[in-house]
Amino acid sequence: MATSPSCTPSSEPPAGPAPGAAGAPGAAAAGAPGAAPVRSFGALRAIMHEGQTGPAVRIGDVVPGPHAFGIGALSELRGEVTVVDDAIWTSYPRDDGTADVRRGGAEEQAALFVVADVARWQEATLDADVPDGQLDARIEALVRERGLDAEGAVPVQVHGSFRDLSWHVIDGRKLAPGGGHADHARASVSGALAAAEGTLVGFFSKRHHGVFTHMGSNTHFHVVLPERPLMGHVDAVTLARGARVLLPAR
Repeated sequence: MATSPSCTPSSEPPAGPAPGAAGAPGAAAAGAPGAAPVRSFGALRAIMHEGQTGPAVRIGDVVPGPHAFGIGALSELRGEVTVVDDAIWTSYPRDDGTADVRRGGAEEQAALFVVADVARWQEATLDADVPDGQLDARIEALVRERGLDAEGAVPVQVHGSFRDLSWHVIDGRKLAPGGGHADHARASVSGALAAAEGTLVGFFSKRHHGVFTHMGSNTHFHVVLPERPLMGHVDAVTLARGARVLLPAR
């Protein structure tokens, strides 16, 4: 499958508002020494408010990194994509309200895709639960404690136990033009788990609202539960005590 002409990564913006156009050319996002450059293709605001749901990148043109970690939405909002150390997971909504989770998808196209190549990680074990409403602040604190640039874009993994996990897989067939995040969540296959064990993959940034984080949030996570199997966008989650938060090594 040929690469889409719009397959150009957007860079981290200079100080100030996030860039208004998806796919603007530029260098990889800068950060503190040793930080992993983050590349993004497409933009949430363009998808939600301008209806730009066509292909922004072919997954196989970005993965393997090597050691690529990424999240995104498939073109035409046909489902979700998550990459965990070059392993691609795709998830598609079924008509019966369940999700069709598959391993693989290099040939797939994404309307939104955020990715970083991270060969080495540093780890912090949580000594207390982190409720959903405190997630952004706790991740930012860990980013600062570990010497990374909290003003830049930072890839994040979480391994361990989760509680009160709400997730969805977007179904663009049910979405009216111009909808916001709540409308996207409603036009989806969704579910909730009181407890789960698995992996979160995502990104922290205070400067990419409307690009790859939703307005008012500094994090965007997907969940992968290989044993179920389940993969989807995280709407809410509590990180349980003992969960391991991984950030790029300096």
